[in-house]
Formats: sequence, structure tokens, C-alpha cells
Amino acid sequence: MDKSIFDKYIAEMKAMKASAMPGTAAKAVVSESVMPEEITTAANAETMIGSGNIIVIATAIRGLYPVENAKVTIFTGRGEDERIIAEQFTNRSGRTAPFSLPAPSASFTDAPNPAQRPFAYYNVRTTADGYIETVNYNVAVFDNTTSLQNVSMYPLSSEPDKNKPIIIDEFENYEL
Repeated sequence: MDKSIFDKYIAEMKAMKASAMPGTAAKAVVSESVMPEEITTAANAETMIGSGNIIVIATAIRGLYPVENAKVTIFTGRGEDERIIAEQFTNRSGRTAPFSLPAPSASFTDAPNPAQRPFAYYNVRTTADGYIETVNYNVAVFDNTTSLQNVSMYPLSSEPDKNKPIIIDEFENYEL
């Protein structure tokens, strides 16, 4: 395919974004030393009056089959600052029951440029016998919404170096 088609598409998307969000030409800059979950917690501490849900779906080898009895831990922070919010085990279809979690009010999503982030970040750790631990950082939770978090579990290897936890950071900036 011709690269110029992609360049044209990207230029069109940037133009559409600029026209849809007047007054937002300045790009927000977040220090790399501050994690998104820390920003959310500080900025929305008083506004976490809503509630959202996460259902975790653990499957082996990219959805080939469900992982039963996987331990799923929802937590905030990292390292010494880690705080466990809730834990559950997956059922025979690899799913947890919904985790009900505090989130900012849905009213923040009504404004075109909300002063507060309209969602909260949580981390998800999934472990199961015979599988490598998987950690998803910065999973967004919105008020009045049930999100599905897919977790691909990989079998343990006979080579110990290949059994390190798989870490996935869900915080991405999709700027065009």
C-alpha cells in the first residue's frame, strides 16, 4: 500500500481532532516520574462518588481456552505503596464476578473538556497454578459501566528466566 494514503489519513484525523476540540491545541504534559493512577487518585479523591465494574476474563494462550481458579487481585499503587482493593477467583469459564469499584461521577464525561478525569485507574494481577503471573497496570474504570479486561495467561516454561511476570501498562496516549 502507498504510504501517502496513511499520511493523508493521519493529517485528516489531526484536522478533525483540532476542529472537534477548540482551545485544546496545547498538549497536556505528564511527568514520566508520576504514574497515571497517582494523578487520578490525587485529582479525583473528592469526586470518586460513582461506581464502575470490571469483569476479568482469564484465558490461556490468547483465548484458546479459559483458565479456571485463577486468582485475580485488584489493587492500586506499586511496590511498597500497593493497596489491595479486592480479590476473586475465576469460574470454569475463566471469568470473575463483577468487581464493583469507586469511580468519578459520570457527570465529568458530559463536559467537552472536563476539569477532572472521568475515570479511575486500577491495577489487575492474575495468577494461576502452572501459568506466568500477568499484571495489567492502569485499567480504566468508568461510572455506571462494566468493563471487560481480557488477560492472556502463558504456561510456565522449564527455563526459569522465561517465567518472569508479564507486565502490561494499559495507559497509552493515542495522540495522532
